[in-house]
Amino acid sequence: MLKTNGFININLENDFQFNIDSFNQFKNLSVYSIGEIIGINPFLMGPHLGTATLVKGMYAYTGLENLIKKYTQNNISIKTVRLKENGTPKESMSFEQIDFQKVTEEKWEHSFIKSKFEHTTFLFIVFELQDGVLYYRGIKKWKMSSETLETDVKSFWTHLQDRILNGVTLTPIQQKNKTVIQNNLPSMNDNKAMHTRPKADDANDKTALPDGQLITKHCYWLNSNFIGETVSDLPPLDVRSSVENSVPQLLPFELELIQSNIQSPIYTIEEFYNLVKYHLPQFNLFQINDIFLNEMGLKIHPPYVFNKKYKKVKDIFNEIINSQNYFVLSDKTIFQTDFFKRHLKNSEKSLSIIKVDHSSYITKNVMESAGLKNQDLESYQSAVLNAIENQEYFTYKSLKKDGFSHEIDEYGFDSIFYESLIRQISYLKPIKLFDTTFFKKSNRKLKSEQFFKYILDQKKESSLKLSQLRDAIEEIFLETVSYESLEKVLLKFDKTPYYSSDLERLFIDKNQYINYLHI
Repeated sequence: MLKTNGFININLENDFQFNIDSFNQFKNLSVYSIGEIIGINPFLMGPHLGTATLVKGMYAYTGLENLIKKYTQNNISIKTVRLKENGTPKESMSFEQIDFQKVTEEKWEHSFIKSKFEHTTFLFIVFELQDGVLYYRGIKKWKMSSETLETDVKSFWTHLQDRILNGVTLTPIQQKNKTVIQNNLPSMNDNKAMHTRPKADDANDKTALPDGQLITKHCYWLNSNFIGETVSDLPPLDVRSSVENSVPQLLPFELELIQSNIQSPIYTIEEFYNLVKYHLPQFNLFQINDIFLNEMGLKIHPPYVFNKKYKKVKDIFNEIINSQNYFVLSDKTIFQTDFFKRHLKNSEKSLSIIKVDHSSYITKNVMESAGLKNQDLESYQSAVLNAIENQEYFTYKSLKKDGFSHEIDEYGFDSIFYESLIRQISYLKPIKLFDTTFFKKSNRKLKSEQFFKYILDQKKESSLKLSQLRDAIEEIFLETVSYESLEKVLLKFDKTPYYSSDLERLFIDKNQYINYLHI
């Protein structure tokens, strides 16, 4: 049973049992059958069936949405597990991103990973594949044992910390058309319970190691075999029937009608459904499946359906972007998804596009026609790093004020172009204050408190008036800030630093404020 401050938490135990009992109605049913019951077409979750979305729908259908919130408040984590036909998980289970700097600074007793598994109870919602169809098998409540935590997991953490402290080895390996960077961080073969593995938007989504090397972002993972053993005591599947093959198919003339009205190579799922529904009012969401889409010459990758002549969704977006000299982000629905925003961000990271205003980007066409190559852009980024080697915060303007120049300055782009290049330097972190982007060499997200403590330190003062702060920012960064926008940021500082709106003065901390009042 779960304990809270030494007492048995009976209510949570009752919640667990109620959760299990409520989900028993789905036991041994396929994801398609469950989808029909709860009103979600699992096919629209993609070719790999996003079970997390289905589980969320199962909680909603059974009226247990509030239980999810209660679980979160009590360090109870819901995780979906997908077993293969042999009963082993399809993949390992990922957790939070590794903060490499923090790992080097922490002790085992107070480490993130020890605290994570010591204080978290997991509900594993388990699905299993049988004859190519995914079925719901049951729920397993689990908390890592102290023995596993103090042996296997501690061994993993010690190995990880040792590798980081002694320098991670990054080895480029050529594989067909690409180069893969291998490392010597703990792998699945090194530990029974845990390993590290990349989990990032793409190969350009990197973070800095404490020694300054760049590495693709990594997460903590529980090994697939370890998860498999943990859920192995659930009752086996007892499959009887499923509805996935009973969905009515469209008639030939209906297929022709829809096909003749497909005008774009890509739609969001909602756009496509509305298009079909407009021409065939009797059409329902469950009729969108692989057979139907294949006959339309389409395939699915949520949140999109797209022409199957393209291998991946990103191939269409690259074609759309690179067919223009300047790509302007419009209000088209296909451009408003999180998927596309990530794609745009990744394109910026790889320097395939460069931002020139809040919604416009220069594409490869312009850069190539101007003779501007990727190595020129990377050279600019390297020159910036060299120029700010011993600096703290800086802006593009302050960089230029200090005499920085580079040969691509001759192209005469607006400052936002060069700021965009600086923003993609993995060693730097940006922070936006009063519509100005400030940069600093850091492994961690920048905080506004640190920025203002830096200003006080630069002026060698324990406090500054609002007007003095404003003047200091203009002097150091060549940035003009209004009193209103400056004070708007300062008003949230009530400890370290501390801002007094009555005095219109920023103090290094609250003690300095109290001392100032008694002078």
